[in-house]
Amino acid sequence: TWTYNDGNGNTSTQTQNVVIDDVTAPVANVAALADVTSECSITSLTAPTATDNCTGTIAGTHNATLPIISQGTTVVTWTYNDGNGNTSTQTQNVVIDDITAPIANVATLADVTSECSVTSLTAPTATDNCAGTITGAHNVTLPITTQGTTVVTWTYNDGNGNTSTQTQNVVIDDA
Repeated sequence: TWTYNDGNGNTSTQTQNVVIDDVTAPVANVAALADVTSECSITSLTAPTATDNCTGTIAGTHNATLPIISQGTTVVTWTYNDGNGNTSTQTQNVVIDDITAPIANVATLADVTSECSVTSLTAPTATDNCAGTITGAHNVTLPITTQGTTVVTWTYNDGNGNTSTQTQNVVIDDA
C-alpha cells in the first residue's frame, strides 16, 4: 500500500501487487557426474548438488532402489527441486563389475583312493567376493573304474563370468 501525503493532513492510498515468481530451474554444480563403480554392490550414493537462483544450494534425490547389485550399468536419475515448482535432472552411471574369481577354500584337495571304483565325489567349495560360497563342478564321468590315477578338475564359477579351477587325484589301485 502506497500512502500519499500532501503535508497538510490530507492523504490518499493506492495498492500495488508485488509478484515473486521463480521460473528458473536449479543448475547442477558439475556438468557430468562421475561413474560409481563396485564389484558386488552399491549400498549408498552421495547426493550431488545444484544451485538455485532463489533457494541457494539444493541436494539431489535419486530414483534408485538400494542396494544396487545387478551386474552391468544402472543409470540413476538425480532430481533437483527448488520447492517452487522448478526441477532439473542429471544422470549418473552405477557400474557393478565383478572381476574377481572364486578362491578355493583349501589349497590342495586330498587324493581319493579306492581298490575298484569311485562312484561319487564330495564337491569342494570356494569363496567368492560377491556370491559367497561356491560349490565346485567336476569334469569326469562317474563311476571311475580305471586302474591308476585320474586327474579330476573342479571348476568354481561365480555366475559373473569368473572361474577358477583346482585338481584332485582319484587313485584306483587294486593291490
